[in-house]
Amino acid sequence: MQNSNTYKLYKSGKLWVIGAVAVAGVAVSANTTQVSADTVSNADAQAVKTTDATQNDKQFQLTASSADTATDKATTDEATKSATVSSTAEKSTVPTTAGTSVTQDQAKDAVDKAQDTVKDDAKTASNAGVDVTTGKTTDVTINDDNASSKTNEVLSDLNKKDQAVKDATAKQQANDRAYQTATTEQTDATKQGQADLDNATSELDKQVDTSEKAGIKVNVEVAQSSPEYKDLSGLEGQDLLDAMAYNINLYKQAIADGVSSEKADTETLAKLTAEYQQKQADYAKANADRDEAVEKGQSDLNNATSGLDNQVEASKNAGLDVSVEVSKVSPKYKDLTGLEGQDLLDAMAYNLDLYNKAVASGVSTEKADTETLAKLTAEYQKQVADYEAQKAAVDKANADKKAAYEKALEDYMNGTNHTTSMTAQTQTDASSGQYQTFMNATVDNTTGEFTLEHDTNDGVHIIGHGVLKGKVNWKIVSNGDGTETVTISSIELYSYTYTNAYQNQAVNQNINFHVYDNDGNELFSVYYDGNTTFSKTINKTAQINKTFKISPNETSPLTQVLVVDDNWLWNTHGQVSTQIKNTNVAPKAPTYEQDPVKPTALKATVHHVQVVAPAKGQAPAVPVASVKKVTVADMPNADKPQPQKVEVHYYNIKKTPKVEKTETPKVVETASILPHTNANESHGGVLLSAMAGLASLGLAFGISKKGKKQN
Repeated sequence: MQNSNTYKLYKSGKLWVIGAVAVAGVAVSANTTQVSADTVSNADAQAVKTTDATQNDKQFQLTASSADTATDKATTDEATKSATVSSTAEKSTVPTTAGTSVTQDQAKDAVDKAQDTVKDDAKTASNAGVDVTTGKTTDVTINDDNASSKTNEVLSDLNKKDQAVKDATAKQQANDRAYQTATTEQTDATKQGQADLDNATSELDKQVDTSEKAGIKVNVEVAQSSPEYKDLSGLEGQDLLDAMAYNINLYKQAIADGVSSEKADTETLAKLTAEYQQKQADYAKANADRDEAVEKGQSDLNNATSGLDNQVEASKNAGLDVSVEVSKVSPKYKDLTGLEGQDLLDAMAYNLDLYNKAVASGVSTEKADTETLAKLTAEYQKQVADYEAQKAAVDKANADKKAAYEKALEDYMNGTNHTTSMTAQTQTDASSGQYQTFMNATVDNTTGEFTLEHDTNDGVHIIGHGVLKGKVNWKIVSNGDGTETVTISSIELYSYTYTNAYQNQAVNQNINFHVYDNDGNELFSVYYDGNTTFSKTINKTAQINKTFKISPNETSPLTQVLVVDDNWLWNTHGQVSTQIKNTNVAPKAPTYEQDPVKPTALKATVHHVQVVAPAKGQAPAVPVASVKKVTVADMPNADKPQPQKVEVHYYNIKKTPKVEKTETPKVVETASILPHTNANESHGGVLLSAMAGLASLGLAFGISKKGKKQN
């Protein structure tokens, strides 16, 4: 008996997909009819196509119908090829026959081994996720006569069940692989697509950030791309792979479109940014050139003006009458309104050329005014210098005369100019002859210190000299009119010194020297023989207190300050007197010289030149850009495949004891080892015929519908 696969076409979304139904082959043996069927796919689907069961080893390739594929095929640069899964099961190893002549023991052993194989395969299927249902065990009684035929029937059924289990296992594994493959491909495509889109978005974000930092206003929109994905609900196997491949194609195309869109926006925005930045650079350069030219022009003008102002100030300080006028120059500049890029640079260069020429002309004018004013000032300064030199000479001469007169007048009015003299007058018994003696007095006009000298005469020689030293104290005060008030206040005696020259040859050697004040009070006395030199310290003061007012060129009366007695052979008496003369002299008023004629101040006019600076360029208009960030809707997830369902049942082989054969004719038995009907053999034959007829009708129906599009 052979198996065949029947395929059913059913609608999943917009795709027509194919499922399979396994229909048991029909096996007819002598006097026996058996029918069994197992449905592997949706039993409610409409059967439209059949294939020969002999092709069990081909690939289970599921594809969309050609009509829907043509309608819904996603257009991609690199179409995703769908993966394939194979549901081809290994052929059952359960034998379908036990041979033409087997014993009951051999038959039971063959069935038991076959059932062990089915059980092992059922366990494998269950482990693979197949929902394996075990039916009720069927009792089969064999005897020596039917052991071979019954065993063949059981083995054939077990082979079919084992094959169904293997087919379900293969289908379950194929569906699981398809689910895993579809999920993995979906994850990989999503991961790669999102990475590609994220990279494009990241580059777009960077460019947006760069553009915004450059000053461009960027509007960012979010665009949702929602491809018309196929619904994956209930799909499995190759249907799932094909639908997932279709969705991945749509997703990749949406990603590619999104990436392309974002890259295009990135490039466009980058170009716009570069253009705007170039305009900004041109704007900055134009204004920088302008600022540099204006700064230099202003500096040049300021320097020229500063030099002119310095000369104006110097000229004014020199006495010139200088007026300053302001000349404002406004070149005919080009209007820069709305100019950008090279147009702005060219117009700015034109304006700066006009500005520089105007500045150069202004600088030249101010320098010329400066030079002219400097020359005029120099000429005037020479006239003034000559005048001032003459005036200075006259002023100096007159000032010197005035100063000398004022000094002389001040000295005269407040002067204490004087001369002082001191005299010693003697009344002696030996003013002449052998014992003649003398006495002299001198005074220092500045300090008032005096020296009184006298000699000692023994009648043969002057044997020595005596010196009295002291000081006359006086005070002279100006009366502010040239007269002076003189006060002789006191006299101080410092010392007395005797210096011996010869031996005293007189018989009388009793020499004595005395000094008295005006009142006769002895201030100093010394007794000696004249033969030795000696010195005595006195340190005494005598009050005088006499005041006089003396006019210029007038001398005070001779005033006695001391009385001196030099006693020996002949006594010598004397008086020491002093007098002061007012030496102030009234000055004569000077005759002053006439001043020279002062030169007339010159007048001049100079110009400050101001040049109107060209206007700055206008900043380029800030562009507004719009970009789109693309998001792609996620693909639907595949449903986890439902477990395949398969039913198995087993047999309990009962052996019959061996009996002796008789000549009784054999009765043909009706075996029911496929779905058990409990009908007699004739009914079983009728049922088998009916099943075969239905199968033929189904095949014919399927053929008649082949190629017709299902809605």
